Amino acid sequence: MRISTSMQYNSHLNYLQTANTKVDQASTQYNTGLKFQTAGEDPGGMAAKIKYQADITAYERYGDNAKVVSDALDQEETALGQIWDVMSSIQTRLIQAINGTLDDGSRQALAEDIKQSRDQLYSLMNTKNAEGEYIFSGAQSDIPTYTVTSDGNYICNADGSTKNVNVSPTITVQTTDSGLNIFENVMYAYDIEGVDLIDRRNNTSAGSPLYTISDYDQFNAFFGDHFDYGTGGTSAASNVNSFSIVFHDGGTFDLRDLNGDTIASGEVVDGKVEVNGMEFTLPDGFTPTDNYRIDFTLQQPEQGNILNKLTEIVNKLSLPKDEWDNINQSTSSLTHDLAEMQQNIELAKKQVDTYRGMVGARGANIDAIIQSDESLTDIKKEAKANVSEMDAFEAVSNLLVAQNALQVAQQSYNLVHSTTLFDYMR
Repeated sequence: MRISTSMQYNSHLNYLQTANTKVDQASTQYNTGLKFQTAGEDPGGMAAKIKYQADITAYERYGDNAKVVSDALDQEETALGQIWDVMSSIQTRLIQAINGTLDDGSRQALAEDIKQSRDQLYSLMNTKNAEGEYIFSGAQSDIPTYTVTSDGNYICNADGSTKNVNVSPTITVQTTDSGLNIFENVMYAYDIEGVDLIDRRNNTSAGSPLYTISDYDQFNAFFGDHFDYGTGGTSAASNVNSFSIVFHDGGTFDLRDLNGDTIASGEVVDGKVEVNGMEFTLPDGFTPTDNYRIDFTLQQPEQGNILNKLTEIVNKLSLPKDEWDNINQSTSSLTHDLAEMQQNIELAKKQVDTYRGMVGARGANIDAIIQSDESLTDIKKEAKANVSEMDAFEAVSNLLVAQNALQVAQQSYNLVHSTTLFDYMR
């Protein structure tokens, strides 16, 4: 086969171009730290790189979401903690108000103190986040959780829904709690009503004794055992929640249900009947005999918010004690109302504490999720680097090899093509 001069030139030129291309490729890898720039260089590697990058982006977003959730839960837990503290302060004031040695001025001062605390609770229940959203309003976060009407009645506007955020491919975390569940749908203290002293001889009223709940633990147990919600469990059955304290000669009594079955027995002491956490004060000069009984009914349980109950007790404390007792002689006394308010506060505190615990648990869980998202992001970055990034020492080595190869090609080219006809004629 004849080898022409042009063939030699073309062959060496191709070799030089190939060597130069390898130098450019090695130089690019060295400068960028990447094994390839396009899918054409490594289709499989580019596909793996794109997949890992998508995973990294997703986990970074999950991590950002988790941090937002963490901040939201921290704010909610702080607000609930402050609400619990304010309620505890109100509870202390109510204990002071029961003190029989307080004069009207002192009680009115306590009423003003409780009023200020109620307003603080109102503000805390309408807590906003950094974006100006009401954190306890549910999905309607642009509407205040509570508003107050012109007549001083507090109305809950929360819709009962919650917000949730994805913090990993498989985990969704609740970021808010509705004030409807925390503050509004709270059971009020159980109570009795229709208290009447009955003359059994002619079945007529002989007066209305004052009463109070002296021990809510005992009374709540009695209520839970004997209250009948009726068909479907939604409303009190007619008359079935009526009870009687039947007196006997000698100062003893029996607590009986509607069927006449005895639930408890005891003795009248200092004109008072104490049974199952209830205390009834008999009229002055009254002597309990077989001719009399006290009828009462367990009151239908109610739900509501503590703000309205606080308004009621503030109004009561603001009145002179004698005036309040005279107005309400037939149903209750200031002592009863204060004791009931203490129980209402206790129930509200338990509800707040329950949700504060739930928020704290979610907060502890979110910290673990943040760490997990960060770890998974690092794993995906390492996997991506293994597929697409060059080792620094390998990149330097490849570049030096390519440069040496190009240099040798250049030298051989000069050597071969520098010969002339006169060189062959020597």
